[in-house]
Amino acid sequence: MYKGIDVSDNQGTINWDQVKEDGIKFAILRSVRGSGKTDYQFKNNVTGCRAVDMPFDIYKYSYADTITKASKEAVDVVKLLKQNDIMCTVWWDMEDSSLRNMGKVALTALINTAKTVIEAGGYQFGIYCNQDWYRNVLDARSFDCPFWVARYPSNDRMSVSEMPAVRYKPSVTQELFGWQYSSKGNVSGIVGNVDMNIIYVDVNDDNSATEPSKPTQGNPHQEPTYCLYRGRLKQSKEYVKWLQHYLKIKEDGIFGKDTDKELKKYQRSHGLAVDGKCGAKTVGKLKQ
Repeated sequence: MYKGIDVSDNQGTINWDQVKEDGIKFAILRSVRGSGKTDYQFKNNVTGCRAVDMPFDIYKYSYADTITKASKEAVDVVKLLKQNDIMCTVWWDMEDSSLRNMGKVALTALINTAKTVIEAGGYQFGIYCNQDWYRNVLDARSFDCPFWVARYPSNDRMSVSEMPAVRYKPSVTQELFGWQYSSKGNVSGIVGNVDMNIIYVDVNDDNSATEPSKPTQGNPHQEPTYCLYRGRLKQSKEYVKWLQHYLKIKEDGIFGKDTDKELKKYQRSHGLAVDGKCGAKTVGKLKQ
């Protein structure tokens, strides 16, 4: 389990060095506001996370009550991520009171519309909601994507070191990516309250059921079995070390700014798409 936060321009300017020093391991950043404009602190937060090698995803609070609006919201998110060279999971935030009485069939159609657009853009998709919405508003059985669920066992302000009582942990039938357990977090580097989360995937390792391949001859590390990129929350150190070995840089297993820079440099010089993603084509080229 890892402690994390989700933030927007409601938190103002954040000191990400202090956030990391306080023990926060990941962040989820608001992307596009209800107006369609980019969150006013989005670029600052992306820059701050990257500067301290803080893995991050993004979320979109949805107001869409028609298929057309849901598609437009998702298109705006994909456009923003591509403009900022970001690869991450997109969390679709379903909790607005204006949508509550639309019915499960209509809400499922809206979410699936957004999911189709997000995945077509090359991004992973997940759903955020509170426990009430999961149980009573959404047809949760219609989705096999991971869920990020809010349930607040306490109204007290909480520091990073404090843990919520495990008996309040949300129960879902899908993968539980994370539990948002407080909206009153007290984190260094942030003025005022911030949402607190526990994430149930390892930010430094991968729990994939896929068996890793045997190490390539001359390389002691495991060859990647999935796409590597800077900011991915679930990423094996051994896979990153494999990449660093072939890039001839320090093999520390951390996909930071230096690894990102060298990977893009390699892709540029070898006729590959310069996207900072070490997928099948880049792996194949590196092994030649």
